[in-house]
Amino acid sequence: MFSQSSESESRSASRPGPSTWRECAFTDHYEFVRAIGHGSYGQVALARHRPTGAEVAVKVLELVPENIQVLSEPSVLMSLEHPGVAQLFQVIGTEKHIYMVMEHAGGGQLLMHVACGMQEEEARRVFRQVVCAVGYCHARGIVHRDLKPENILLDARGRIKLIDFGAATRFRAGQKVRRFWGTVPYLAPETILQEEYEGPPVDVWSLGVILYFMLTHTLPFMAPSSSKILELIVLAMYDVPQSVPVKAQRLIHRMLMVQPKKRPTVKQISQHPWLKQGGDDSPPPWREVVPKHPDPEIMTLLLDMGLDPYQTWLSLLQRKFDAPMATYLIVQHQKRQGVGCVLPRKPVPPRFVPRPRVTHLSSFPGLPRRSKSEPAPHHCPSPCDPQLPEEDKQPMQEATRRASLPAIPLCVLPTKDPSPSTAAHSDSVSYLPKRWRMLLRLLGRGHRNSSQDSSAGNRKRWTGRIATCVRKLCCCVPRASNAVVPMAERRDAQDP
Repeated sequence: MFSQSSESESRSASRPGPSTWRECAFTDHYEFVRAIGHGSYGQVALARHRPTGAEVAVKVLELVPENIQVLSEPSVLMSLEHPGVAQLFQVIGTEKHIYMVMEHAGGGQLLMHVACGMQEEEARRVFRQVVCAVGYCHARGIVHRDLKPENILLDARGRIKLIDFGAATRFRAGQKVRRFWGTVPYLAPETILQEEYEGPPVDVWSLGVILYFMLTHTLPFMAPSSSKILELIVLAMYDVPQSVPVKAQRLIHRMLMVQPKKRPTVKQISQHPWLKQGGDDSPPPWREVVPKHPDPEIMTLLLDMGLDPYQTWLSLLQRKFDAPMATYLIVQHQKRQGVGCVLPRKPVPPRFVPRPRVTHLSSFPGLPRRSKSEPAPHHCPSPCDPQLPEEDKQPMQEATRRASLPAIPLCVLPTKDPSPSTAAHSDSVSYLPKRWRMLLRLLGRGHRNSSQDSSAGNRKRWTGRIATCVRKLCCCVPRASNAVVPMAERRDAQDP
């Protein structure tokens, strides 16, 4: 149906090189350690936070036209606070890149844990956590659209972390989505048939494939070519081995229903009898990332580092995800992991210490109080968050190779028609340079007008205007008509 090798080559060509990690906006606060992987559209590195010495994961997106569909990923992560989602600490925007600083989950990908051998009880505990995290995202109006074992990490305690929200988009009940993203073996039938679809059922289908993989160590839809795999998916032709428990088989069959409306919701999945087995895994109480009151111990430590307590707390209340907020969140994260109280109180490099601004707060000796104009901290519900035993076995390379595949956008629309996530976040991407913010606003406006009037003439008029704006805003942007190969042409390239 399309050429995976050409897609991977074009993506690799746009990945940031070693010089990326030498930008001052990044090196002022973080020290590059080593590259640890890459997402669908960005490179991921292990870095060290200079003020605290904490290790963090940093994903960098290059500001190029090919990545415009995923530039809203930081905005999506800013709205998520859940132990099953990788916590975002800071967003750094430069003229060439976006750096997303997140917590580092050192337990590796779920893919490797399955390849090492995963038993039913362990699979149930992990899958329960995944369902809770995805359910939280859906409750917040966000659909992931690229769920797969590579995008599920485990930390040292065996707790899962969802990552790579580059394909994620916001949705409303009953809203149809037109963009088609995903990784081939995990695609839902409606995306392959190029039908408008609701977001949550697509994630539910991917969850069904993930559960099948966790219990069988193979994928349900496998064939020599991509086109054959897609054919099997559309027809839902797969067999569940008899070794899989009957209740788990029924759950898989329910999630892998061709008709989206017949699939269960994530909430219904969490109540399934198979997931209810194994005793009561009561999760520890989850505290919000941005608390209503500052932690005095953390604020004292930040004061020793040279940070202004007022500005730090203001950054938290306004959710700026800047350097002061990142330092507070990282120290808080370390404290909750049991290492926060033994952090070395080393002086911060001079270039890191912010210059306090003159304020008229003579009557306020401590931290600021939240006014009516300032946003209230978000509240997070208690998730399912069980413990998992650690495994120390050699991975099976065959299972890893077959399950690990790159994500691809299956675009039947020209690139001038933005994804819903781009349109939804065009006004909240302050981490982008001004010209890119203007571009996303134009794309969002064109998307809204084309959705109100679906005539070909109206779409052509708006997309033409957007293409003109793109060329004016960024001289390196190629012609929009050549940016994405239509699906029909990709099919010819794959199946001669």
